[in-house]
Amino acid sequence: MVVDLHTHTTASDGTFRPMELIEKAKLIGLEALAITDHDTISGFQQIDETVEIDPKLLLIKGVEISAEYPTDSLHILGFNFKDSEKVGRVLNELIDYRNKRNELILEKMNNHGFKVTMEELKKIAKGKAVGRPHFARLLVEKGYVQSMDEAFQKYLKDGGLFFVEKRRLKSEEAIELIKEAGGIAILAHPYQILKDGKPFPIAPSVESLEDFIKYLKFKGLDGIEAYYSTHTNSQIDELLRIAEKYDLLITAGSDFHGDNRPNVKLGLNVPYKHIGKFLARIF
Repeated sequence: MVVDLHTHTTASDGTFRPMELIEKAKLIGLEALAITDHDTISGFQQIDETVEIDPKLLLIKGVEISAEYPTDSLHILGFNFKDSEKVGRVLNELIDYRNKRNELILEKMNNHGFKVTMEELKKIAKGKAVGRPHFARLLVEKGYVQSMDEAFQKYLKDGGLFFVEKRRLKSEEAIELIKEAGGIAILAHPYQILKDGKPFPIAPSVESLEDFIKYLKFKGLDGIEAYYSTHTNSQIDELLRIAEKYDLLITAGSDFHGDNRPNVKLGLNVPYKHIGKFLARIF
């Protein structure tokens, strides 16, 4: 079946408004769509409930929480949580800190001679949460760099000239928040957490990706994103094996951001037998 359980809108760092993303999903025949903006659920407040949603499209409330990790790559997806107020309150605290962080990045840029303003950033972001992709796009538009990739490599990557650390929940805190709100906690893009083929040693017993997933399972993790836009067939097979071994749910997501990641297309075609167990938890 054709689904996408990992997408972003203008509420974080995507370029499609929530209703636009839903319309695109309907147009290409998606059977299930989860909106999982970074550290915010505000996108769901922008969905017009008077607009008829195609009954063939299962729309799932979600979020992607950035968890504490040596690199900006450990993300926990939360799905179908019941207590939106609790989730929103905690995430808004993180957004408040992110706004302070953005001011610090702007200060660094202007001290370096780059004339940029928060008004320009907000115009690009269109939504609530300004993030590094918006800084990168602004640098491109103003001619300071030739591409967003150059902006990240020169200035915005971890340790870069304009980098300022995020405030994040610990992985177990992110999982706990989702579970306490009645939701499902999934490890996003597992292979992105690796460095030189191994995860960072967050615990003495963690030496491999399987160890890492097992560790998070012990902390309450419900499943893993086995199908992902950059996963190879062998990586998918390995994640399916791990999921079966530890009785974990399986999800599939592209990490669609619209024009901010033009090479990532909306929708993945995956066997129902692999994601059916997850979808059954949604109903």
